[in-house]
Amino acid sequence: MARVRVAALLFVALLSFAGCSDLFEFNAFSALDTPPAPSLSDYQGSGGLAKLEADLSSPAIVALLKADPATTKQIEEYLLSTYHVTTFGDPDTATAQQRTAAALYADLYLKTTSGDQLVNAAVARIATDSSWNGDVKSLLSDLLPPGVVHDKAAFVAMMDGLLEAKDAYEQLGTSLASPGVPPAGMKMGDIAQKAVVSYVVGEIVTTVQSQSGLASDADAIDQLFLLASGRSNSIDSDSFTSAASSQSWLQNIFDAAGMKLQD
Repeated sequence: MARVRVAALLFVALLSFAGCSDLFEFNAFSALDTPPAPSLSDYQGSGGLAKLEADLSSPAIVALLKADPATTKQIEEYLLSTYHVTTFGDPDTATAQQRTAAALYADLYLKTTSGDQLVNAAVARIATDSSWNGDVKSLLSDLLPPGVVHDKAAFVAMMDGLLEAKDAYEQLGTSLASPGVPPAGMKMGDIAQKAVVSYVVGEIVTTVQSQSGLASDADAIDQLFLLASGRSNSIDSDSFTSAASSQSWLQNIFDAAGMKLQD
């Protein structure tokens, strides 16, 4: 069984962030909050998206959402049903509300599954060590939040969250093709970081599935968990290459952020 090896160019796209301190982060002072438990109604109607954006900056509220997966699921489904319509990917018709909802949908998944911690670890690692690359096992062991390596449920939730985020960013990026423009105030540099890491994780899952002859993404994630935790696995791929710059949706996000996407 060969190891899954990450090609030297895997995270070169993240070199765009070297020296950038604007990582995916919370408002530190909001940790002192003692907010009421959130509910779907908090985020419906006028001002709902703005409130969700503010609440996702509060560790206290995110902790409540993590502890209440039923409410979190309701909010996710509301964002999809209300804003994710068939015309969303068309830059001529996509609305600011749809673009905002897509970004918030991704944030909600990342922050309630610890995917945000993996994003921060990846960006920080590349920013401080541009020569770093290696096989996927060492990549995961370096980047996974504490405890996730040996907790299958947490690992699966985190990987699922990154895949859901990737899909939302793809819709957002597609909608930003010329003449699409992001809503005023949208933090495109932050979104670019999260989008490229989510994309790379998605490509790893897809590659493991296809090259190892697995039936689904879920099977690939199961095998990646075994790999990360040092157990016997069926992964049979010895190469992985990034093709981030060939993804027009990702390039659109980087363009909107005023950044250069590299492979």
